[in-house]
Amino acid sequence: MAKKPSSLAGKRRPNAGVFKKGDPRINRNGPIKTGVLAFNRTLRELIVAEGEKKQTDAEGKVTLKKVEWMVRVVWNCALKGEPWAVEFIAERTEGKVTQPINGDWKHTVVFEMPRPGKADG
Repeated sequence: MAKKPSSLAGKRRPNAGVFKKGDPRINRNGPIKTGVLAFNRTLRELIVAEGEKKQTDAEGKVTLKKVEWMVRVVWNCALKGEPWAVEFIAERTEGKVTQPINGDWKHTVVFEMPRPGKADG
């Protein structure tokens, strides 16, 4: 028994597989870069694997896990007043600050980290 031919056979269906205007699923950034994704995944796996290993000091004495050592290095840089380290810690503990799109600043947030040995004043 032969199939009945469809009325749309051989014709393109209207809006078949096409997103509507404003659909949030539309990828406007082009194709996904699989090399970048593979690098990021490999870097994360390396950090997890290596981070659990112990760090040794100059005398060969085992002190901390490598991840803990890295956190202490960033913390010490923040205490010395390095802006990148303060921002790094704040973003990972409090989340990134939302930026207004139109530049309309109604509230200003000032974040100043006290430095050791500096008198309040």
